[in-house]
Amino acid sequence: MEDRYGRQIRSFRLSITPKCNLKCFYCHKEGRNEEHGKLMSADEIGKIVNSSLEFGVRKIKISGGEPLLRTDLPEIISYIKNEQIKDISLTTNGILLEKYAQKLKDAGLDRVNVSLDTLDPVQYKKITAGGNIESVKKGIEKAIEVGLTPLKVNFLAMDCTVNQLPAIMDYCRKIGAILQIIEFIPMEPELKHHHVDVVPIEEEIAKNADNVFTRKFMQNRKKYVIDGLEVEFVRPMDNTEFCNHCTRIRLTYDGYLKPCLLRDDNLVDVANPLRNGEDIRKYFIKCIHEREPFCKP
Repeated sequence: MEDRYGRQIRSFRLSITPKCNLKCFYCHKEGRNEEHGKLMSADEIGKIVNSSLEFGVRKIKISGGEPLLRTDLPEIISYIKNEQIKDISLTTNGILLEKYAQKLKDAGLDRVNVSLDTLDPVQYKKITAGGNIESVKKGIEKAIEVGLTPLKVNFLAMDCTVNQLPAIMDYCRKIGAILQIIEFIPMEPELKHHHVDVVPIEEEIAKNADNVFTRKFMQNRKKYVIDGLEVEFVRPMDNTEFCNHCTRIRLTYDGYLKPCLLRDDNLVDVANPLRNGEDIRKYFIKCIHEREPFCKP
């Protein structure tokens, strides 16, 4: 199914918990207040994902908060697993990844994205309010060992982290990970000074790249190969190209369909209708109808 702007729906991002074991200063908590709303069960998540297949969803991304805090995560993955789903991935901070990587692989998870903004232990602890960088690195290496690949490292470009980019690139090249450089979206006014324009960074990498590919079904994003390292950019701010080719809808941890990453004023309740025995397909139709590019030409 396409929305009013001719954009097909191919990807579904599921937030399964608002809780996290880190307190990164920049976290926007998916725009939701964790004091309200009931967590969806594994069975409910499975039923919602199953309904999404009718509308073209073929890729699932599981996120949080920190999704590894849910002890029933392998069960959630098993409920989602379907021959129509081509890819099930997980975004994590990596703290618990070493412990659970094999269980997640056995349950049917395909790959993981791990957030890593710095390799400096002191800076990492400061950004995350106490996190241990060694736990993250061990988690990344374990995930690669069990086959949760291609593994992506999510690097958030901010004024306090851009100096770490060369080291992060070297690390990803060494372990065989893909590097995803993400533009920071300052959701709060007091965080605006941390924003960094990633366009010059992308231009520099493009200039030195050995190969460049365009990912048609990923917001027309380009992938650069530089000295054997694959580098991608996620640049949603003021980016009409990103918005005009968006193929993703979202599900909040408490059961609301979210048509747009950057909006929280047009959510569509789907969990409560499901619990009331309703046919939830009409709520997907409403969500898709509500979709519009946040950044228009």
